[in-house]
Amino acid sequence: MPKISSPFYLLSFLLLVALPSCSDEGTQSEENVVTLVFDDDGFSSDQSLEASSAEDVSEAVPDSVAFVDLEEWNRLPFEERKAAVLQGNFQPLGEFMKIFEGDSRTVKGEIVNSSMTVSPKFSELANSWGQDLSVAVEASTAQLNPEAVDLVWTEAFGLLALEQDDYQTAARAFAFLLEAMLEQGYGRDRIFELKPYIELLADHVSDFLPYELYEVQSGDSYWQICKAFNSDDKGLTLNWGWIADFNRKRGSSLRASEKLKIPVSVLSLRAWRGERLLVFYADGMPIRIYEASMGLKTEPTPLGKFTLAICEKNPVYYKQGASPVPYGNPDNPLGERWLGFAEDTQYGIHGTNSEETIGSYESGGCLRLHNSDVIELFDMVKSGVAVEILP
Repeated sequence: MPKISSPFYLLSFLLLVALPSCSDEGTQSEENVVTLVFDDDGFSSDQSLEASSAEDVSEAVPDSVAFVDLEEWNRLPFEERKAAVLQGNFQPLGEFMKIFEGDSRTVKGEIVNSSMTVSPKFSELANSWGQDLSVAVEASTAQLNPEAVDLVWTEAFGLLALEQDDYQTAARAFAFLLEAMLEQGYGRDRIFELKPYIELLADHVSDFLPYELYEVQSGDSYWQICKAFNSDDKGLTLNWGWIADFNRKRGSSLRASEKLKIPVSVLSLRAWRGERLLVFYADGMPIRIYEASMGLKTEPTPLGKFTLAICEKNPVYYKQGASPVPYGNPDNPLGERWLGFAEDTQYGIHGTNSEETIGSYESGGCLRLHNSDVIELFDMVKSGVAVEILP
């Protein structure tokens, strides 16, 4: 039998104290004695008490056990979460935290065991780790109103899927996680901790998104290929940068007879004004997350649904009642690219003439990006792509 750490001795002691130890006759009642046995597969007892469901676990743990406040802990940035596991009520998450430090292979048994003192549902999801990860993610993302425990394990399962090169499962996990964290008002720094995982998914996007194979013909260009596929009744809005990114190509050169994967996903953009960020999606899966600036309080970025229309390189800045400001002029705030909205042409997504201000509220209502980001986005999207701006 594996060595049992001190929290489990305490838990067993509490269980034995909480239950009656003697019958009316002053002799020990056998039916009231519960012996907990902890091992690498979870816990059980001589009465076949199993940790296979939250209901069973909640019956097994006495009311006197204080569970971990996962909501408080999960909102902390990584370094603060890491420090918190050394303190008081967060100590049972010490082994779990090692998943985020690349030690998942060595701590599974310890996490399953310690999960009992975190919460019943945490224990239930911990025990699902032994299943196929796609099944585990299905369980952790099943709630319409997810709790902190669902988000905690969805992030963990997403990381485990990335370790196994299971990009489809990881994409499902991080798509759910990003939306849920934004809806629940997680801090901006905490949300941007997902960016490296989303970028890794983007490097393997053809592993989980649909595509058609196309053999490059002599004389073909990206422009011709995009035109041909966009002209089909598929609702596609292909640009050359998205095809190149999908195929992990750098540059715009093509070779005759080369096999290209042509992505057939629906592209969209969603921005969150409060968190000052913009996300690029393909079939609802996050592909990029960009830091953005939003409008001043006196000129707030408009909320609602829009459509990309006029997209320009080296844009000229036009302001009502003033002379046009040419591209490259320090007084031109548009930076390297302009992606205007069809519904209200005074608003759009653009670069900046002041990189250090990105991430603040300082525009006249537009979404500003770092110039390198807006150039990348400009090459991947085109007119017709849907944009939604949320609070």
